[in-house]
Amino acid sequence: MSSTKRYCQTCRLELDKRGFTRHTLSVIHRKGKLIRAMLERDCITHAEIARRIGLTRERVRQLALKMGFADGRSRHAICRMERRRKEMAEFFVQAQKRGFEVELLGTRNAYINGKLCIQRKACWHDVGRGKYKYTYLSIRQPRGRFDICAWKLPDGRFLILPKKLTGFRQTTFNPEESEHHGAASSSHYYRQHIEGWSLLGRPRRSK
Repeated sequence: MSSTKRYCQTCRLELDKRGFTRHTLSVIHRKGKLIRAMLERDCITHAEIARRIGLTRERVRQLALKMGFADGRSRHAICRMERRRKEMAEFFVQAQKRGFEVELLGTRNAYINGKLCIQRKACWHDVGRGKYKYTYLSIRQPRGRFDICAWKLPDGRFLILPKKLTGFRQTTFNPEESEHHGAASSSHYYRQHIEGWSLLGRPRRSK
């Protein structure tokens, strides 16, 4: 007995032989590649695809399921996760690359190995005048609740400090070895905490 199904190479759909010719004349067939390309982007809703193609949202939903894509709610959840990853602070991106498990709470705070971590930004600060003028890094005391704070330095590295070492309003230090320790000379020891990833514990998976 001959098969009653035919496969559309363009739309990648299996159809009844009776309806195959009608399908090849439809807007779904003519724009099949475009529909699939948009369905592959989870942040484009079924309603938006329907508006662009000229179909109903329900028809797009049916096509998505036939083509093997997730339902609308799953697509929205994946989209939210993708957006959060794109907005994620660089410290958490680097932590993930090093094998740490990162549980995002927002764009600037997350749990890493059970420790509440936040990211802030350090900036250059000039101290002194004339030939006694030197440039140091300036960091401010972070606000809010945290266990570990990471300041991103202008050169891309991170100063990673536990809460017990952040009892200052603002301080400056030289990140490199120098005979000049700056106005707040007691803070020069912070340089040993630059790229101090061990403060987060051990990575839970290999790089």
